Amino acid sequence: MFHALDSLDAIVAAAARHGLDLVTPTLDTTGLDFLAVHGRDPAGTPWIVRAPRRADVAAAASIEARVLAIVRGRLPVAVPEWRIADDVIAYARLPGTPVVTLDAGAPVWNAIDPGSPPRAFLTAIGTTLAALQRVTDASLPARTISEERADCARIVQRSRELLDPPAALLTRWQRWIEDDAMWPAHTALSHGDLHPGHLLLDQSGAICGILDWTEARVGDPGIDLAMMFRCFGRDALDVIVDSLVANGATTWPRVIDHAIERAAVFPAAAADWAARTNNDAILAYAKSEMETSGTRH
Repeated sequence: MFHALDSLDAIVAAAARHGLDLVTPTLDTTGLDFLAVHGRDPAGTPWIVRAPRRADVAAAASIEARVLAIVRGRLPVAVPEWRIADDVIAYARLPGTPVVTLDAGAPVWNAIDPGSPPRAFLTAIGTTLAALQRVTDASLPARTISEERADCARIVQRSRELLDPPAALLTRWQRWIEDDAMWPAHTALSHGDLHPGHLLLDQSGAICGILDWTEARVGDPGIDLAMMFRCFGRDALDVIVDSLVANGATTWPRVIDHAIERAAVFPAAAADWAARTNNDAILAYAKSEMETSGTRH
């Protein structure tokens, strides 16, 4: 039976049972799926120890471990190397600083202006996504494009109850799902949650690592592009897609439109996640996002 570790002392004690002693540990409660403890071992190496908040997260951890083992060394950036994967997950902290962190709930950007991100940064995202697309392995979690569309249809249908979206937005979501020309004919591996907090920058501002592969799967190759559009806008999306093409990735004629429309359905997806995890705060966030969803083009 799953038992959540819900305190700094409990997580530190669990790590110690696996032979990892942490010096001056601190608790990070900002993650939706994991509590995290940051600390150093007696030799001075910084570590991150994650404890799943829910049983479904614990069950998914074995899949994430498999994804990390497959992508490690096949991307131009580093990914975590788990040393403990049991009641807690522990890995030596990757070098670099997240593009964005939270300070009392407010975003703090590191080296990147979200309104005008450097072209080199965006090009590097495209290069990384192209490398990710080249990763193939039969053991990766996967959905067909038909399954992706069906899941989006389910999420939109659920949103009627959870969000009561305005008719125009509901029509927009449904039109996107039903438009064959919008959707790719191919699948590819996506990170699945490629927001700036999971991107690490080195001292020069270059991307050096990517964290939190919990949502990674083979499926719609527009998932990560949709997140980049949400975070950085249309001009940035154009640069990223140009970089994808330059690096030999497979795209399709409506890739830009598809990413924008996939981003527009984010409130419905967030509300679905909130309902499944009983997270009222995320449901409220989804409702607020729905009010601005139709303004992003």
